[in-house]
Amino acid sequence: MIKKWFWGLLWTLILAAALQGQSREAVLKAVQETSKWSPADTPVSYDEKNIKALAGVRASAINRYGFTGATVQNLAGPNGNVRLTLYEMLDASAAYGLFTLDRNIDQPGFATIPIGTEGFRVGPHTEFWQSKYVVNLEGNAAAIDDLARTISEKILGSSRKPPISAHLPPANFIQGSDRYVVDASGIDRELKLDPQMLGFDDSVEVATADYRVQGKIAHLVLLMYPTQQIAKKYEDRWATADPDAGAFRKRTGALVALVRGSRDASVATAILDGVNLEHQVTWDQPRPDLSLRTVILTIFSFIGIALLFTLVVGLSFGGLRIFVKARYPDRIFDRPEDMEIIQLKLAEGVMPKQLRD
Repeated sequence: MIKKWFWGLLWTLILAAALQGQSREAVLKAVQETSKWSPADTPVSYDEKNIKALAGVRASAINRYGFTGATVQNLAGPNGNVRLTLYEMLDASAAYGLFTLDRNIDQPGFATIPIGTEGFRVGPHTEFWQSKYVVNLEGNAAAIDDLARTISEKILGSSRKPPISAHLPPANFIQGSDRYVVDASGIDRELKLDPQMLGFDDSVEVATADYRVQGKIAHLVLLMYPTQQIAKKYEDRWATADPDAGAFRKRTGALVALVRGSRDASVATAILDGVNLEHQVTWDQPRPDLSLRTVILTIFSFIGIALLFTLVVGLSFGGLRIFVKARYPDRIFDRPEDMEIIQLKLAEGVMPKQLRD
């Protein structure tokens, strides 16, 4: 049982290291070696130092999400050439944030596509995110679809959104409107919020989304602070700045929710009622099917381990004592001045002794 546990843990660590260590170079190599796609030119790589040459004004926001690197390359396939820009982010949350930064459902010609974790297409431009990667493709639709599926199959790792996005209420939610924001530049002007009032200096994380309630569109802003005390500090600031907006604001623990873009209290209530922060601990491991035989064997196995441990300790101490006595006789153990023998003298006769008054 212990051996199975050890090997299971070892394989888990190896798999986790492999998933975390997959680089964009490894993704491109896998695509070229296992498909009909081949490089049409030399790849160009970018890091946080020269990302501005690729992303322009978006460079600071990309770095803030957690940017590792990007590779731009033209690939040739059966249906034509495609220009690929592969962004490698720090983790899946950072990739999701960059994807939401680029996505705009109000853009003419916008359409969602079932590629990767989430994807969209606008004209010749297609983008999707999966694991810690954001994939940007430009070319004709048939070639893009083929290359996108191939890349998606080669990307390893899970695609988990940041925790704050899980608190966006699903009721009345407008699909594709959610965004993940980590700096002031990502705050939409339409929200009419002062970024200085949100607490980016206190490591706040922001998620926004649009909702349609009773035919009216409103914006929800979720603010997740490191502690409840920091959340209350900012809530008090908003209460002081706008005391009449209590119906459009809600705090639950370290989570603060704001409704913007609507002055209808019923709309705000319908949205805020779905915002809750609950900490739950769940046991997600299967219950072990333990039989009496297994229990007894486990008990005696641990008893055997304990006996073996005591035997080793006893022999080690005894061996050390013998070695020291042989090497340093009468100096550490059994020194004459420390020895004292109590003699009962049972072989001697009884000595009479009279008690005198």
